[in-house]
Amino acid sequence: MAYRTLVVRDSTANHMSVQIVASECCAARYPQNTAAGFAYCLRQSFDGIEFDVHLSADGHVVVHHDYRLNPRIARVRSGMWIETPAPTICGSTLAELQTYDVGRYRAGSPETEAYPDYRPLDGEPIPSLDQLLRAYAEQKGTATLWIQIKTSPYQRSISSQPNALVRQIVEDVTSAGVQRHTVLLAFEWDTLCFARSLSHEIETDFLTLNHASVAALNRKTGPVDPYALYGEFDPRCFSNSIPRAIKAAGGDWWGPYVHDVDAADVAEAHQLGLRVNLWNVDSNDAAVSHALSLGADAITLSDPDLLVRKLIGHLRT
Repeated sequence: MAYRTLVVRDSTANHMSVQIVASECCAARYPQNTAAGFAYCLRQSFDGIEFDVHLSADGHVVVHHDYRLNPRIARVRSGMWIETPAPTICGSTLAELQTYDVGRYRAGSPETEAYPDYRPLDGEPIPSLDQLLRAYAEQKGTATLWIQIKTSPYQRSISSQPNALVRQIVEDVTSAGVQRHTVLLAFEWDTLCFARSLSHEIETDFLTLNHASVAALNRKTGPVDPYALYGEFDPRCFSNSIPRAIKAAGGDWWGPYVHDVDAADVAEAHQLGLRVNLWNVDSNDAAVSHALSLGADAITLSDPDLLVRKLIGHLRT
């Protein structure tokens, strides 16, 4: 079963439904952004599976979170952990990337404490989007594929060329016939506008993060202008309303960081016909309860099994 059919009662006694999206292919339980995690998500019938993509040097869409190989999860096949500065994804070929093992976290990494149910799987390679799409077809998947486009105006030297990455993603999902089961997500809004020009069947989720966090995450690159993420749809031109800017851009979803919004913000988006996907929801009972109270349409978290249990608990009360 897909969990979007589960209905819970919110604090105003209205009924609502919420889609359950597994962040990074269920990173709390399986190696992040891997085929093993993807297969688990398909078996669990989560409504959505979120993962991050880049373009390799030889033109393949590859699944990894960071612009460089993550030294906390990447080892060479001999078992030695890679060191910094790690190779960039966009500067490596698919064959080179698939020589690395990303099946476990390095001892002492914060994820080892954050994810107590994590299952290491030695020998797990970095997958390509093509590989995940083949698995999706073979297992007759029904989940929505939430594909995050990893580009940045602040890190052009180490990130994929945006239009080239978007073109290849659209080509891959269209060739696989899953464009109507795909949502593209991005913080760099111009990439989503370009995607809309290539396909109106693929939905778009305009991601946002508060400006202080944007600056902090990019502090090593020097001062940054957070408004550069919005392109021509700068919210300041729309009465400082992010939902209005996304609506004008033709977006389907607004994807705010869960702690940046309240129920009134979600309601504003709904009034404009946008759906809301809350991301970075912590995998604990209090965080999930808070996310549900906001009335969003989808919740993305690393341990979606917790949200499943929460929703089933609501149904039983």
